[in-house]
Amino acid sequence: MPTPDLTSNALSLSALYIYPIKSAGGVSLQHSGIGPRGLTHDRRWMVITAAGKPVTQREFSSMRLIEVALEDGGLRVTAPDMPALSVPWQPQGSRRAVDMWGDPLSGVSVSAQATGWISAYLGGDLDLVYLPDDAQRWQPSFKPFNSLLSFVDGNPFHLISEASLAGFNRHLTRPVGHAEFRPNLVVSGGAAYAEDFWRRVRIGAVDYEVVESCARCAILNVLPDGTRGSEPLRTLARVRRHGQAAVFGQHLVQDAPFEERAGQLRVGDAVQVTGVAETVNPVYT
Repeated sequence: MPTPDLTSNALSLSALYIYPIKSAGGVSLQHSGIGPRGLTHDRRWMVITAAGKPVTQREFSSMRLIEVALEDGGLRVTAPDMPALSVPWQPQGSRRAVDMWGDPLSGVSVSAQATGWISAYLGGDLDLVYLPDDAQRWQPSFKPFNSLLSFVDGNPFHLISEASLAGFNRHLTRPVGHAEFRPNLVVSGGAAYAEDFWRRVRIGAVDYEVVESCARCAILNVLPDGTRGSEPLRTLARVRRHGQAAVFGQHLVQDAPFEERAGQLRVGDAVQVTGVAETVNPVYT
């Protein structure tokens, strides 16, 4: 990959997203709190099989059509041809064993209504579970950042650049937007792919370390209508290959002791790159 110009300081946070239910629709925010696991409410709910394994758009592309809104009492969840589902902030259902890709966790079943709703919509013996505060799930030891996690794949914050998205779209016949890449943080300004070389960054008053580049999976090919295609992952693998991975965006952790990981982010916050390297960020496997 060519080294981009890293000298621009005209960077800002242009969009902010959370995904309360893993692999369902995102929520665009103007501001958000930060806790030990990342942005407030991000991926604290997840669909699981009867065996407790995660269900994502990899298995059910129609999850793309599940929309989530934040209300005073919790989440309002909708999907085509389904009644609205209310999900409380602190579900009080029974405990469920969750197998997070070999990492055992204890989740909380949201409700009988939620179990029936998600099973009917996706078709299968499924459940919607919440990750309670007492659930301890940490980054694996080969990632030297010691971060507590929600139901994310492996890192608490995901950042993409508008300049990089514009650069990548020049390779596509069907341009894609933010939603396809499911970021938490979108940065405007600067050069395309400059973030490949960032090691430390400050957004507003919050400092971050960059963990790794984001290796993209088949979820990238789920179209807005919930069907599955072959793009843009095929093109990404051609123009943005890092070893065996097709990469786009960066994963971050807050640069603070665990007990001090907190703060606020707001769209419009200034973004400062406080550390760069001569080589692109790694991809952990």
